[in-house]
Amino acid sequence: MKLSHIAEALSLAWEGEDREITRITPAQDPAPDALTFAQEKRWLTPLPADAVVAIPDKLKPHLAGRSALITPVPALDLARAGELLGMVPFQSPADISPAGAIDPSAQLGANVRVGPGAVIGARVVIGDNSVIHAGAVIHADTVIGADCIIHSNAVIGADGFGYEFVDGRHLRIPHFGTVEIADDVEIGAGTTIDRGRFGPTRIGAGTRIDNLVQIGHNVQVGRHCLIISQAGVAGSCVLEDYAILAGQAGMAPHTRLGQGARVAAGSGIANDVPAGQTVSGWWAIPHRENLAQVTALRKLPDFMKRALKLMNRFEGE
Repeated sequence: MKLSHIAEALSLAWEGEDREITRITPAQDPAPDALTFAQEKRWLTPLPADAVVAIPDKLKPHLAGRSALITPVPALDLARAGELLGMVPFQSPADISPAGAIDPSAQLGANVRVGPGAVIGARVVIGDNSVIHAGAVIHADTVIGADCIIHSNAVIGADGFGYEFVDGRHLRIPHFGTVEIADDVEIGAGTTIDRGRFGPTRIGAGTRIDNLVQIGHNVQVGRHCLIISQAGVAGSCVLEDYAILAGQAGMAPHTRLGQGARVAAGSGIANDVPAGQTVSGWWAIPHRENLAQVTALRKLPDFMKRALKLMNRFEGE
């Protein structure tokens, strides 16, 4: 397709030469017949003069003669352009596979699709247009809203990690709770969401959970949160709306992220994080404070050398 035809189909503006586009590529692999994208000025620098790039309006002054698709969301519209060009995205199951195991008491809404090897337990409710990929396990009494995506090997509603130490033994506490997942939630491959000990574990509408995430029993996740790969959320934690928990971050039990709070990758949360605050480090502290400490730590060897010189001079006197 011509660049102008892609722009017209997506209701976007374009600039430069009206090039023929046959494919999309990452910025690291540009080509004259490919459409790539740049989110920041520094991404444009290594691109050749014949690159065709999807950019936000603020980068127009830095095109340096390159052709461009002008879009407020370059990555999203790059994907939409790929669909126009006939590129095939990751495929969902087409219908309900006969190789799945679905309990007769489960209630599946309209246009629900289930991949081979998926297991859907007793009294599970799944809303319209939701997709359960191959090998996912949805345990009994789980409720999943409409337009949700559960990727392969996710486990929803398994027993939580609850024990009491009595007479030298760890005794299991039965978990009678459930899991409630609101509309338009996506749960990544290999992620586990435990059922509540008594009440439900809840995931709010629009939340995105990456692969290999652990959500403990009775966790309450708000709307439009992001929880990224290998993060761990211990029992009874709360993530308010729009909170972000980055990769390999962990929350201790009963801690809370306020609305819009952000936790940097690899951080540990032992105390509540106020709304809107960004924290990092182990244990996590306000991000700017953590950066100041890291900077000071890097300067420590040089500081010690200078201090020893001063000490030696005074001792010599």
